[in-house]
Amino acid sequence: MDLLANIGQADQLTSAREENRVLKAKCKELAVRVHELNAENQALKAEVEIYRAESYSGGVTGSNKLSGNGGAAERESNGALLGDDAKDGADDFVTSGNGLYPSDPAVTLPKIHGNANPLCCSVNPDDSLLATGGADSSLNLCRWGLALAPGAESSTKAVEESIRIPCRAPVICTAFAQVHQGRSYPVVAAGCMDGSVLLAYCGLDLDSKDGKDRILKPEVHNVGNGVNENGIQHSKYVKTICWSPSSPILASASADGTVQLTRVGGEDEFLNVDGKISGKVTMEVVQSMHFDGPVEAMCFLNDGDTLCCYVRGTCYLSYFDLKDGCKQTKCSLNGGSAGTGCFDEHVSFAILSLRPSPNGKYIAAATDVSRNIIMEAGTERIVRNLYGHENDGFSNPKIAWSRSGQYLYGNSQDENCICVWDIASSQIVKRLKEENGGHSGNVRDIYSSSKTDTLASVAFDKTAKVWLRDM
Repeated sequence: MDLLANIGQADQLTSAREENRVLKAKCKELAVRVHELNAENQALKAEVEIYRAESYSGGVTGSNKLSGNGGAAERESNGALLGDDAKDGADDFVTSGNGLYPSDPAVTLPKIHGNANPLCCSVNPDDSLLATGGADSSLNLCRWGLALAPGAESSTKAVEESIRIPCRAPVICTAFAQVHQGRSYPVVAAGCMDGSVLLAYCGLDLDSKDGKDRILKPEVHNVGNGVNENGIQHSKYVKTICWSPSSPILASASADGTVQLTRVGGEDEFLNVDGKISGKVTMEVVQSMHFDGPVEAMCFLNDGDTLCCYVRGTCYLSYFDLKDGCKQTKCSLNGGSAGTGCFDEHVSFAILSLRPSPNGKYIAAATDVSRNIIMEAGTERIVRNLYGHENDGFSNPKIAWSRSGQYLYGNSQDENCICVWDIASSQIVKRLKEENGGHSGNVRDIYSSSKTDTLASVAFDKTAKVWLRDM
C-alpha cells in the first residue's frame, strides 16, 4: 500500500510540474500580448489626442500667443498658424539631422555615489564640471575630463578626486547657474527630498576638498518666508529647479504646489579677502506662486523674461510674463484656446520634464504616456509627437535637446537605454544601449550641453556617463 501511495504522490508531483510548465509558458505568451496591447493602446490614445485637437481647431492646433489678450485676439492668432508663422516653424524640421550627435560613451564614472544610486545630473556652462545628486543625500562635483587620461584607473581616480557636498536629504534635481553678462557665476543648486534647496560654490579656485566648505547660506536679514537659516525651503519635496539665463534668479518648484523665484547674491559675495568662501550670500525671494497641484516641470524662455510651468492635473502649460507682474497665459495641450469657448479641459497625461530648444522657439515635453511632444513655445501648436519608447505614471521620463536642435534624447522605462529621435522624421535613429557602452540599469536623468556635443547621464547601475560625438 505504501508503494502504491508513493507512486501516486510521484505521479501527482509530475503532473503538477507539467501544469506549472504549461502555465509559465502561457504567462509568457500573455505577457507578450499585454505588451502589444499596451503599445496599441498608447497609439490609439495618441490618435484620440490628434483628433481631439483637430476637432477644436479646425484641423490645425491653435496658437495662443504669449501676447494674446483672449477672445477675438486669440482666434486671430490661431489663424496666423496658416500663414507665415506656421511656415517658418515647419521649415525648422523639414530636413533630417546631419547625423552628428553624442553616441560615444567616452567616460564612465563608476559608483559616483558609492553604493547609492545617482538620481540627477547637470553640467556647468563650460562643460568641465559634472554635478550629480544621489540617494546618499550628497551632491557630487566631478571634473569628468580627468577620466579621459590614459590608464585603466583614470575613471576611478576622477571619482575619488570629486568633491562631495553633504545635503540634508536625497538630491532629486541639480542645476548650475548660467553665465551672466559675460561673467561666470560659480553656483550650483540642489533640490532635495525634504523640500530644501542647497546652494554651493562650484569654482575650482579653492584648495579645500571638503564639500561642507562650499555650502552657501543666506544672510540673516534674508531669513523669512521661503528662506530659512539653511537656505530655500519648501514644505514638500522639490520637483525641479532651473536658473534664469539672464540673471542670478533660481526658480524652484515643489510637490506642495509652489514655485519660488529667488535672487541669489553677486559673485563678489562668495569669496572674502583671503580667497576663502564667505559662507553667506544674499537670497531674496522675489516672487512666490501657488497652485492647486504639484508643479512637475518648468523652464525659462525669452532670455529669462518668461517662465513656463506644468501643474499636475491640468491640460495646459502656464506661461508667466515676469516683466508684467507674472501675468499668466494658458496654452492648451489638447487644442482650442482659453477664452474662446472651445477650451478642452480633458486631461489624459502629465508632463514630467520640459526643455526649451537651443534657439528658444520650441519646447520639448516628456509625458507619462510614452509620448514626447515638440511644441512651438508660447502657442498651442504641436510640431511633432515622438513615440517608440515606453514611460507610464510610475516612470521618470527625461528629455534633452541636441546642440543642433535637430535631435531629441529621452529615456525609456522598459529598456536601459537612451533613445535618440530625429525630430524631422519623428523616428528613433539610435538607442544607446548597454551593448554599445550604455547603462546596465534604468536611466534616471540626462543632460545635454547647449555649447558642445556633450551628453551626460546617470542610471540605477550606480554610474554616470559622459557621451561625446563619435569621431
